[in-house]
Amino acid sequence: FGGLATFTSLASSLTSLGIVSGLVATDLMCLMLLLAARIPFVDRAFGHDHAVAVHSRLGKWVLCGLLLHAWFLICGYAASEGITIIAEWLSMWSIGDYVLAVVGLGALAVVAISSIVAVKRRMSYEVWHVIHLITYAAVAASIPHQFSQSGLFAEGNWQRWYWIGLYGATAFALLAFRILLPLFNSIEHRLVVSDVVREADDVVTITMRGRNLPALDVEAGQFFHWRFLGRKLWWHQHPFSVSAAPTRDSLRITVRSLGKGTAKLMKVKPGTRVMIEGPYGIFSDKARTTDAVTLVGIGIGIAPIRAVLEATDFEPGHATVVLRAHNAGQLYLAGEIADLCRQRGAKLVTLVGRRGRNRLGEARWVPASHQGPDHCRDRPRHRNE
Repeated sequence: FGGLATFTSLASSLTSLGIVSGLVATDLMCLMLLLAARIPFVDRAFGHDHAVAVHSRLGKWVLCGLLLHAWFLICGYAASEGITIIAEWLSMWSIGDYVLAVVGLGALAVVAISSIVAVKRRMSYEVWHVIHLITYAAVAASIPHQFSQSGLFAEGNWQRWYWIGLYGATAFALLAFRILLPLFNSIEHRLVVSDVVREADDVVTITMRGRNLPALDVEAGQFFHWRFLGRKLWWHQHPFSVSAAPTRDSLRITVRSLGKGTAKLMKVKPGTRVMIEGPYGIFSDKARTTDAVTLVGIGIGIAPIRAVLEATDFEPGHATVVLRAHNAGQLYLAGEIADLCRQRGAKLVTLVGRRGRNRLGEARWVPASHQGPDHCRDRPRHRNE
């Protein structure tokens, strides 16, 4: 705001570019944090997954903007004082707030590197999550230099109130929806594991009971972030969709062992207290735009399909459920889904087997043995049959 008005010399132009890039990056940073704040309105309008995806893409632009901000300012200051860039950079280390800003920028760089897919795959979710918490420390470290070395918060201009309002709204959203609301819901609804049923060697269904669950306003197909307060479990947080339509006093999830954290859930005991964040997601009956329904589930992704099938309103003959798996043992909850399809008049199609290839040699979604509708089975064989 005003930085573009000072393009009168090389030094002022470089300084102005630094100011503008810093302002844009700061705006994007606040937007990035708001998208990750799990604000109910954002989740209902765009979906949690889409908001997180945009949040991740913005992170790269924020880092680039802040690097340009630092580079242009150092170059501009050096040109103004008639010294080398290195000399200017060294002289700035005597400013305490500048050091904090550099530390914050370095922390953001670490977060950005940890988000690279190849790097992310090598670390556990818990380690990755802790690294991402550094983002908040990085933002906090960058604020002091905005008071002492810039005019963002200078008294007597409207920009001061813009930035105070933006920072305040961002901090409020993070505090309210990431900390206070989940804590309130966990205390209010008092979820406790009531039953654990083994569906397969690596899959369990966990039923939890609580009080006043309709107040959560959860829809079949939505998910929560779950934290089971048991030994060696409490510090793991997992996103799981409900695998049955919610009732007045119970929620149910079906979990597959896919890592160290979920492996421990295979042995969770009844009586374990549960903390929740959510519900999130727009995969529910509310997202429908037509009378006909087609539900497609793969592997453990079949679990939310079972919940949506149970809760969705449709006329008999107007719904088709497609279940895909590499082998019959991975058709999780197939028996329950088959019963629901018979009760509700939905057609069930199962596709079992490894992926086939088309004439060009490209992998297909359907199995190699599937050549047409005649190869679909209306009822899957349950694992125990």
